[in-house]
Amino acid sequence: MSFRPGLLPLLSIVFLLAAASGISAQQESPIYKGLRISLFGFEVLKTKPENVSLRLHVANTGRLPVSFGKKGAKAPESLVIELDTLGVPVILQGRESLISDAVRYQKINLQPGEMMDGLKLEINLESQRAGGKTSPSDPSAPVAGCADLVFDTANMVEYTDDIMRLRFVIRNAGKAAAYLLGATDADEDNLAVNVYFVSGNKLTRGAILADGIFIHAGRETLDGVLLPEQHLEGEIRINLKNRTQFTPNILLELDPFLKVDDCNRTNNTTVVKVEF
Repeated sequence: MSFRPGLLPLLSIVFLLAAASGISAQQESPIYKGLRISLFGFEVLKTKPENVSLRLHVANTGRLPVSFGKKGAKAPESLVIELDTLGVPVILQGRESLISDAVRYQKINLQPGEMMDGLKLEINLESQRAGGKTSPSDPSAPVAGCADLVFDTANMVEYTDDIMRLRFVIRNAGKAAAYLLGATDADEDNLAVNVYFVSGNKLTRGAILADGIFIHAGRETLDGVLLPEQHLEGEIRINLKNRTQFTPNILLELDPFLKVDDCNRTNNTTVVKVEF
């Protein structure tokens, strides 16, 4: 971790660009009183069911010195915290307040224009789930609209004679939240993604199942809730021993076991075309 004084001209450029690309203020006080820091350069170090480890940069973009965290003291309520929202890791998008809340308990001492490299954070997911945010307060209550899971992208990131590694992005294109984790701790009632070898671009009786994965809390999703227009990233590694010249393409299927309340299942597949 290092500090860089005298970076006002550089920081001005960085945060003007960040503002143009969608930086947002996560502030509890509506009035700026001179205390402001900006968070950017996010990097996920590790994800576990119980926590997410991050590394990020912090800059004092206010007009006053910022100093807190000594003897466990929380940051002042008047501190405004800005985040480069486009740079927030997918698993934490929509829950940026978890990052800013965690930063408030760190030890930070920055003069105006000064920057801290490589601040490490632990986002505790157990407390998030204990707050009741993984399921509706009343599952029987009516909701406006419904969830609609679709593949935003799917692409091949590794291809050898024996294996193929695929990366995919799922988006909730609906008007309501999708709940991806089942009522038990078992994987079998979570959202699943299956992969097939196919001849064309449709799931037919001739498709050959290659493999499948279940979505896990703390790995692909923070708490099992995918809000409207939120994204989820995942990866799957498949063995190619059953792939033939008649079934060269790769088809991914969302929720094959019908565990998620999805209002449109006609858009739950996508194909990656591959030369044999």
